[in-house]
Amino acid sequence: LRGHGYSDKPLTIDFHDYSQDLKELMEFLYIECATFIAIEMGSAVALDLVQRDPKKVSELILINPTVSGEGLPHERLFRKYAETIRTWSDSEQDKFLEKHLYYAKGKVRKFLKSVNDSAALLTDYEKNAVDQSFTDFELGEPLSEVQVRTLVIAGVANERIAPSESENIAELMPNATYELFKKSGVYPFVEEKEKFLKTVKSFMQRTTHNMDL
Repeated sequence: LRGHGYSDKPLTIDFHDYSQDLKELMEFLYIECATFIAIEMGSAVALDLVQRDPKKVSELILINPTVSGEGLPHERLFRKYAETIRTWSDSEQDKFLEKHLYYAKGKVRKFLKSVNDSAALLTDYEKNAVDQSFTDFELGEPLSEVQVRTLVIAGVANERIAPSESENIAELMPNATYELFKKSGVYPFVEEKEKFLKTVKSFMQRTTHNMDL
């Protein structure tokens, strides 16, 4: 996706550009239809693709999804505790906020060390372009119109996107099921890996019978 990873970094991005990027990538790779696994704001991109070209998506797996354009998740979490931490150093703030993001903190720290943080390479202008694209965006249709089979997973320890918000998304979608992971936060696929794989495999096997996870 533009603005992410090692893709192009335009200084102006429209939210709907992301789903177009996905369509073009699928066409380039000759992929007609796929299962999409998306986390947090990425869920809004996956839902936008479904609404724009439903034939491209066989099923959705949304992890801690949000479709709110009222501030980015990390901004919402900061505002929640701003009175306490606003004068602290960045490292002190990060250490405090970590307690409100993850359940299995040790597993997450190990995982994040293994991830190539390409976001750290962004200039302030490039980062602002990405942030602005997810601010005040709107999906084209109500979630009640999304017919694709969907699994919604939420981690109870994630305070930047409350499980209740993810559950509400599942309730609005006619073919969605909701799973709450009680020993996870932002990254259920890391914090409760075995349960996550078992849950996803069970969900996907209804569509893809010969699947090995």
